[in-house]
Amino acid sequence: MKIFKVINNIVITLDQNNQEIILMGRGLGFKQRPGNNIDKNLIEKRFSLSSSDNEGSSVSQLLSNISLEDIRVATQILNYAEDIFNTKVSDSKVIALSDHIHSALERYNLF
Repeated sequence: MKIFKVINNIVITLDQNNQEIILMGRGLGFKQRPGNNIDKNLIEKRFSLSSSDNEGSSVSQLLSNISLEDIRVATQILNYAEDIFNTKVSDSKVIALSDHIHSALERYNLF
């Protein structure tokens, strides 16, 4: 796999259908550039958006302002929900929740 884009220390790659895939892991995006090979041993989380979740937006656009900490918090919340409710949450929900957390924090900081 090759790096398509690095955003906030998150690596984005493309699958065989040219759909963007988000990869997270400690040091995964450190000093990396588009076109570099991805160290698969560093991948801790993998997210993708289904076409129904995507609504024409790219993952890059969704992540352009969201911090890595927002994504980590969303991941922890959804992992907790999976444990409590004994169910699996779609990976695309991590991006949606991260976006909601980011927006809520922005609104909070306006006041």
